[in-house]
Amino acid sequence: MKNIFFITLLIILGISCKKKPIETPKINTEYSNGILCLNEGLFQQNNASLSFYQKNNSAVDNSIFKKVNGRGLGDTANDMISYSYNGEQYLAIVVNVSSQIEILNLNTLETVKQIGVFNENNESRSPRSIAVYNDHLYIVNFDGTVLIVSLANYNTIKILEVGNNPDHNLLVDDALWVVNTGGLNYPNYDSTISVIDLNSNTIVSTINVGINPGKMVADDQGNVYVISRGNYSNLTPKLIRINKTSKLKEATYHIPITQMAYLQNNIYYYDEDQKAIKLFNTDNLTFETGHFIDCGNFETFYQIHIDPYNQDIYLNDANGYVNMSSIRKYDKEGNYKNEFNTGLITSKLLFTP
Repeated sequence: MKNIFFITLLIILGISCKKKPIETPKINTEYSNGILCLNEGLFQQNNASLSFYQKNNSAVDNSIFKKVNGRGLGDTANDMISYSYNGEQYLAIVVNVSSQIEILNLNTLETVKQIGVFNENNESRSPRSIAVYNDHLYIVNFDGTVLIVSLANYNTIKILEVGNNPDHNLLVDDALWVVNTGGLNYPNYDSTISVIDLNSNTIVSTINVGINPGKMVADDQGNVYVISRGNYSNLTPKLIRINKTSKLKEATYHIPITQMAYLQNNIYYYDEDQKAIKLFNTDNLTFETGHFIDCGNFETFYQIHIDPYNQDIYLNDANGYVNMSSIRKYDKEGNYKNEFNTGLITSKLLFTP
């Protein structure tokens, strides 16, 4: 089988003066200047997939993983990161319902390891997101745990107990921030973030941020913003700003926010009421007036991603969760450029240099 050579960049949200997350070297390859697209698929339908979009000619390959490995990716893919270890480049994919972490060789996209994420009773831990720092893999699981796995042999070396139904994570310097949603305990959601010190692999702070926390981003100073999604009835969403050093809430913004992404002192967020992308400046802490991008023609707005190389903005339309996703591309000024279709429920984009 012909080898496929490409590389992805692990976006580093913070740099510690003592230790640094592992960066993937930039290599100009056949799969440069493109986007890896992770498609969740439908719950219990075993149809998660991986796509690749080539920017130069807008070509899309929606079956990369299956072509290389001769099988499907599994049931419900939730997260994806790239990293390097011992001179080799890897792609790690979280497959939630299958309770597997797929470790792929980035030069071939062949699976080199499947890590089953189960407890002592062989019950699924339901992995949701993943991070890499130094020589450890951090797997955030919906059962209330974070597994710390050695990259040398893929053995679990420690299990941390966090809050209820943790989901997203965010690397900031030498700390891993984990949101605890409590989503399975509706209407009694969790309302906390657990902060893990990655030098000692211990939980050093638990921050109350409001019920049902979700997406997080960090600004250039390392301050963290998290969406408190409310209870979808009388408690409405809000955006919380947390000081990086003190781990204290500094501000609360009551806006109908459901998704966001960060780039160069701006949070690009989706306003559910106005069906538009709007901007919040993290430097002067002000909201810009007007719509940056109108999203009134989206069927099911799902995600925001920003290309770090040219600042193009990509908005995901999940199209009712039953059809192929539409990815719409806009330039950094918010002007529409083009769109392409990927797999079912595209949840994560990784941009290649």
